[in-house]
Amino acid sequence: MIGSRARIGYVSPPLTAEVFPYEFYKIVPEGVTLVLTTLTVVALSPSEIDQSYVASLQAARAMAAAGVDIVVLGGMPVNLSRGQENAKAMIAALEAELGVKVSTSASAQETAVRTLACRNVVVAHPYDESQAARQCGYAARFGCNILGAAGLGSTLAQFGRVPRDAALELGRTLLREHRRADSILFFSPHWPTVEAIAPLEREFGVNVVTAAQAAIWDALRRASISDRIAGYGRLFSQF
Repeated sequence: MIGSRARIGYVSPPLTAEVFPYEFYKIVPEGVTLVLTTLTVVALSPSEIDQSYVASLQAARAMAAAGVDIVVLGGMPVNLSRGQENAKAMIAALEAELGVKVSTSASAQETAVRTLACRNVVVAHPYDESQAARQCGYAARFGCNILGAAGLGSTLAQFGRVPRDAALELGRTLLREHRRADSILFFSPHWPTVEAIAPLEREFGVNVVTAAQAAIWDALRRASISDRIAGYGRLFSQF
């Protein structure tokens, strides 16, 4: 059967989802499959976020009915749109209602950050400078001290056109500028980041957490897939 080891449901807020499925299948072991639903986010407008919050709960119910092992609700702007405490309560309520494990992009990244004991961090993101405060705010929610941040200046609709080495080069620049950093966080799972993980860990001796990596790792572990996977950071190889 397809997904003989685990079927992972992922609710993708962006209307188009190209990079996350590609990186998912680069990482997961044989027998793990992705059950994907996309919502309607194009420009990250408040109305899109609000509509997507409601739609994501509907998608979770549909995925549970389809028999997935865990539902991952993507998009930190959507997850946290009604407050951090509400996000935690929403997970608990959905799990109780559906009888299926539920994770979010926000909870997975927080778990990854705390598991690796990330403290002094730099933040890399694909957006322009106008989004820097929002991105750093996520790191602060996780209890991190933010030393610096930088973005690529891209837009959600163009993430699939971001060069595969862009995250690596952005990470190198940030880590050279902020030598006290013990970790680098790459927010958003919809631009290519996972190939930057191993080189940055090796070159700078830091923890690397990407949104895609964290979501996939958390989903696998909560679906009882404990394989140690090489090439995508300490998170997969040690935890």
